[in-house]
Amino acid sequence: MLGLQRLRTLGDKPCLLEQITLPLPAFAPLVASETPAWDDLLYPMYQRVCGVTVHRAEDHLSFGLLTSVQAELLQLEAAHPCVQVRRSAFDMAGRCVELRTTLGDAFAFQYTAQIR
Repeated sequence: MLGLQRLRTLGDKPCLLEQITLPLPAFAPLVASETPAWDDLLYPMYQRVCGVTVHRAEDHLSFGLLTSVQAELLQLEAAHPCVQVRRSAFDMAGRCVELRTTLGDAFAFQYTAQIR
């Protein structure tokens, strides 16, 4: 398993903290690369670099408080309210190819859903 942390920014301000777990050997080509050099959109990069196509994903949302380490990375106060999105992404065969937990400022959180 390849585990990594990625800090997403908007302009120069940190806005999202991601903890991503990817199964090896499928994602072995990413091991030697630095996450700041990764594409903003990971799924097209997974397909291009590793040959892994994400077909669907499930998100589970909850709210909590940031730890002091998480808050420092996001330039917020410790115990600041956060949104937590836990994602499981699946390939065409239905295998889970990514586990991702994303944390962000709960006061800046927006959610949109379409049901058809």
